[in-house]
Amino acid sequence: MRAFLYLLFSLSIFLNSITCLECFADSPRISEIELSKIVDQQKKIFSESNHWSDEELIRQAEKIVKKYESYLMENPKDLNALLLFGKFLRKTGLNEDATKIFLKVDKIYPSIAVVKQEIGNILVEQGKVIEAFPLFLQAIRLEPDEPIYHHNLGSFIYIFKDTLKNIDREKNLGLLMHMSFKEAACLNPSSFDYQLRYAQSFFDVNHSSPQEGLIAWNTLLNEFGERTPSENDYLKFNKARMLMDLKRFRDAEFLLQSVRSKSLLKGKNALLEKAKRGSNP
Repeated sequence: MRAFLYLLFSLSIFLNSITCLECFADSPRISEIELSKIVDQQKKIFSESNHWSDEELIRQAEKIVKKYESYLMENPKDLNALLLFGKFLRKTGLNEDATKIFLKVDKIYPSIAVVKQEIGNILVEQGKVIEAFPLFLQAIRLEPDEPIYHHNLGSFIYIFKDTLKNIDREKNLGLLMHMSFKEAACLNPSSFDYQLRYAQSFFDVNHSSPQEGLIAWNTLLNEFGERTPSENDYLKFNKARMLMDLKRFRDAEFLLQSVRSKSLLKGKNALLEKAKRGSNP
């Protein structure tokens, strides 16, 4: 959503009016059909915004904000509506107002993992990496069986490892990252993306098991159907790297001979030289 939307919304009155949401008694709920209509409208904005003038875009977005405000005045504790409104504000770039919504939700419902995740994401966007870290951990503790939270934590640690190293006195964050990717892959074994990131993480930490890494790369090669030639070459190349770590030099050399992708040629040749030296000490 375009930056001019920052100039559109004046939410302070509404946000102040729900400061003490927890004090309200549950009011009779408006039909879920009404909420679905709001969602349909905001989908229309995001799908058709390129075809609208700035004035029409502002008008449509303002209508959605007012509908959310009206709905939440009648249903101040509707968790789904609060989350949808907060996410809409984030999509329109109004992170400060979205944060206020999510913080209020967190006060009413302190055990909602997605709220921790959303607040954490906003903090990251604000450069507050250290402050975001415990929120991602809380999301996992609240919903330990949700793979996306484990995957997100692993990605967060990997991206911000240089910033987080200041709090990692015992050097455990690398292992936590690796185990987070592993947990995501275990919880959703049919996800190629989760399995791939788990397999890649064996190269990110020094204290991982190469035998487990070999199994992970074999899983990618054997259990996810046909891949493109370049994808297969990438998987075989990294399987060969794991074979090298296990000192199975001849197996690695044989596998590398089948790698044809030009993008991997330099790495392939370097590994082949190392494999030959290992095979003939």
